[in-house]
Amino acid sequence: MIKFIHILKKIIPFLLVVLSITYRDRLGFLFYNFFTSNVPDINVYTVEQLALYNGISKNKIYLSIIGSVFDVTTGKDGSRAFVTGDFKDESLYKDHILDLPCNDLLTLKNWKDTLRDKYKEVGVLIGRYYDVNGRETEYMKMFYVETEKCIIEKDLAKKEELKFPPCNIEWSPDAGTKVWCTKTSGGVKRNWVGVPRQLYTPGQDMPRCTCVNIEDIDNSAAMFKEYDNCPITSTSCIIKSN
Repeated sequence: MIKFIHILKKIIPFLLVVLSITYRDRLGFLFYNFFTSNVPDINVYTVEQLALYNGISKNKIYLSIIGSVFDVTTGKDGSRAFVTGDFKDESLYKDHILDLPCNDLLTLKNWKDTLRDKYKEVGVLIGRYYDVNGRETEYMKMFYVETEKCIIEKDLAKKEELKFPPCNIEWSPDAGTKVWCTKTSGGVKRNWVGVPRQLYTPGQDMPRCTCVNIEDIDNSAAMFKEYDNCPITSTSCIIKSN
């Protein structure tokens, strides 16, 4: 009996090694969860679980936006719907937002910030933005990068608008389009009036009418173009329709 126990002591470690190698894929998930005790203590929901929080299947009503789940309204991810208005969208792309323009991305960010201020955040949704352990996905990190770019672009656009305010614009079927400048045109107050010019911005298909300070403008600059048949010093121009 003693000899048999001695043999078992030698065989069991060997068998454990063999089993761990043979079934490492099946056992990996258990070992991963056992050794990752530092996973954030956060509620994670599948799409199916979230759908139950509709006020009928469960008393509470949850809404997910950019992966965060709030105790507020409808049990689905409504990220894209906040800017498209289509809350019935059930496609695979209903929470795909990186193709949206900057204004829409920043609108979504503002919506999420507003919900976070007004309602209780109860967890995160497994999928595009968070994994099964409640960790942020690469997609979420890409969203952060894109929104940061948008914030920078918005700040640059605001500074450009202060430097080159928009023109006043008026259209009539008889006269065509009139563009003109005042000391408050475009909602930007300054101590100069300016003259209308077409401002070409990289990445934009069409130029915008902007008022520029005639004392500072460089008419040879490629980014500006004068309006046809309009005096160079005129504060207003008429654009005839073709």
